[in-house]
Amino acid sequence: MILRRLASAIRRQDWFTVAVETLIVVFGVFIGLQVNNWNDARMLRSEADGLVLRLQVEAADVRADMAAYHALNDDILRDARRLAVRLDGGAACLAMDDEMKTLLLSVGDFPPPRFSLSSANEALETGRLSLVASGRIRDGVRDIADQMAFLERQWQRYIRIKQDTEQVVYAAAGLGLTSERDLEAQPGSTTWAGTDQYRMATPERLCGNTEVIALVTNVAVTQHIYTAYVRQTEASLEAYAAILAGGEVQ
Repeated sequence: MILRRLASAIRRQDWFTVAVETLIVVFGVFIGLQVNNWNDARMLRSEADGLVLRLQVEAADVRADMAAYHALNDDILRDARRLAVRLDGGAACLAMDDEMKTLLLSVGDFPPPRFSLSSANEALETGRLSLVASGRIRDGVRDIADQMAFLERQWQRYIRIKQDTEQVVYAAAGLGLTSERDLEAQPGSTTWAGTDQYRMATPERLCGNTEVIALVTNVAVTQHIYTAYVRQTEASLEAYAAILAGGEVQ
């Protein structure tokens, strides 16, 4: 319709009508493009809001997991220190009571961090993080992702120390089983059920053994350092959650 009027006006050389009709066409195209841009911007804002909400929920879940993981590593550190001291305790070590058995059996305990910020990592990897307008949130996501990756690398590094020490300690103690019944020990716990299922045949090769004591002491030191990293990551996670919530940890 507009094009027909425009063609007719050109034939009549009615340049005023030509200008008006041209402006109408241009304005209509502009409005259409602007509406599309508004819709696209609204969709992007909605997607960004949804991403931040997912990050908030994820951070809350991981904070709870991190608190439990911190407490577990505190327990492991306490037992590692206790074992290093008891190995040099003479008769108290040779007695091989249930507590000593538990400390020996758990010398290699080192559960991995079984939690991750998957939504944050995905946002970084796909570039969707750029949808978030807040620079503080974008920086917070990058920082906490680096912290979590660092903690995982430290676990990978220190687990070898634990495993090597565990083998030496078990061999020196002459670890064996007292029966063929199912073992009661459960993973992910610092307490050992059914210590009567295990025997330490050669405690004299273990107690007072300076090499073993050195290895176990190294495990205690390693656990201390790792627990400090866990504590630092937990604090960073608290700050990250505050940034997502719009607050700030002082």
